[in-house]
Amino acid sequence: MGKILLVSILPSSRKRLVELQSQEIALTELFNWSTWPLGILSIESYIKKSHPQLSVQIVDLNRTFLKRINACADYKEGLKEITDNYTEFLTKEIIDICQQEQVDIIGLSALFDISLSSLLLVAEEARKAAPNTLIIAGGYPCTNFAADIIANNPAIDAICLGEGEIPFAELVTAEDKKEYLDTSPYFVTKKHTGNTKGFVLDINDIPRLNYDDYIAQYGEEVIREYVNVLNGGKGAFGTEGIVMTTRGCPFTCVFCAAHSIHGRSMRYLSMERVKEEIDYWIDNYNVATINIIDDHFLADVNRAIEVIDYICGRGRTVFFANTLSFVPVTKEFVDCLVRNRIKDIHFALESGSARVLREIMNKPITLKRADEVLAMFKGTGIFVKIALLVGFPDETVEDVEEALQYLRKAEYHWATISNLIPISGSVVYKQIVEDSGTEYKMDNANVFAAGYANPETVAYMLGDIKYTMNLDINFVHNPYMRMEEYALAAGRFEAILRSYPNHAFAHYYLAKCLEKLGEDGTEHYRQFHQLVEKSEMWRKYATHFGLE
Repeated sequence: MGKILLVSILPSSRKRLVELQSQEIALTELFNWSTWPLGILSIESYIKKSHPQLSVQIVDLNRTFLKRINACADYKEGLKEITDNYTEFLTKEIIDICQQEQVDIIGLSALFDISLSSLLLVAEEARKAAPNTLIIAGGYPCTNFAADIIANNPAIDAICLGEGEIPFAELVTAEDKKEYLDTSPYFVTKKHTGNTKGFVLDINDIPRLNYDDYIAQYGEEVIREYVNVLNGGKGAFGTEGIVMTTRGCPFTCVFCAAHSIHGRSMRYLSMERVKEEIDYWIDNYNVATINIIDDHFLADVNRAIEVIDYICGRGRTVFFANTLSFVPVTKEFVDCLVRNRIKDIHFALESGSARVLREIMNKPITLKRADEVLAMFKGTGIFVKIALLVGFPDETVEDVEEALQYLRKAEYHWATISNLIPISGSVVYKQIVEDSGTEYKMDNANVFAAGYANPETVAYMLGDIKYTMNLDINFVHNPYMRMEEYALAAGRFEAILRSYPNHAFAHYYLAKCLEKLGEDGTEHYRQFHQLVEKSEMWRKYATHFGLE
């Protein structure tokens, strides 16, 4: 058969990229996109295990995007170039391949709801270039919007439900591929509605992903870590390899949709296989960090300890791409992090309100348990971040104030705060969109702002509460300052100012820290007052918190 083209769609829309051109926060968002297209890489490896003769090509529009941005002196200039010619940017490489070679199957993969408009645009243009090619879409939004997508987008032949390895393996061997799609339980077509997700029950059956060809295609910068905003903005500072040791998550948090692809049952790579994956990255690419990208790495905490010990025993360090759960943490796990000199960790608390956790989010965590775990980290030197969400249906201003009362006292070091996004496939999406009939525009959905508003309670919170909370708990009631760790607090504020030199509160509280350390904070007070005088936004927040 001809070539199979597997395409990863970038996690955005043209509308969002236009918005980013006027936002200083854009840089952080852009460089959070340097992720691997694991779905299509896994499909490629799985189908070539049994059919090595197949010609499979990966197109990762995330990497194409980052290369274009990096080539520009100003990232906003790069964004404008892309948005001014958005259709060509998305489709040129795909169309060129279709015109030069026989492509039998195009698989389009989208990880986020906001990617869907871009995926549909790619499908339309690919159909024009390759009218006889099968075009199949998959990923979270496609799985969860399958019926609507297939009914309203004639360019798409089928939607793959859930994990794609087994469905694609069966598709490539089918003699009549259209007939297979119209009868398979794993696909939705215009003639047939499948209802089964093709879980790979033993994930050890998936060969190691073809990282070598991917790195050769996109360059070794794909294994370079990007500095986050607290470490000074854009720039590579090391190398990392990625390992996913499990699939699945048993929790039933209402805002999460991971189960819609990977299910709730935990599936584990064998420890032998995990070690092989780690050795591959170290032996072939000499990476400094192994990035664990499991949804629920601590499902078996003793196994997690063994993985960390192995990585660090080989002279490397560990980074956790996803937040960890407080629930399974043990003293032995904390001791493992300490002896291996792990410097930071990020937990998913989500709210400081007991009511919100229990009655709204359905989180398997209590504030008492969070306090117990945070106490285990006291004196370890490990930087503890917590992730928070705000803006749920039925979450009130009183709930937010209750959360703040807890967060102003809890013993973490920094909080990341996001507005709720009603992700397709989640319980909260059904509550907000399907049940209430609320209009939800996916083009507006992104990691910083939800695309809906409850007029009674949530509208107020979505407007201003997230950033007010950030200033309240990370600056006004900064945990390091509460603990009288003024040098550490000063280092944190200095890091913020390297990325955001016009952050008024960072200047103000750095000045406070310097005074406590017996140093001169006059210059930072001067810059704070200058920014407050010039900026209505900073003047509003300074007045709100009574800063002088």
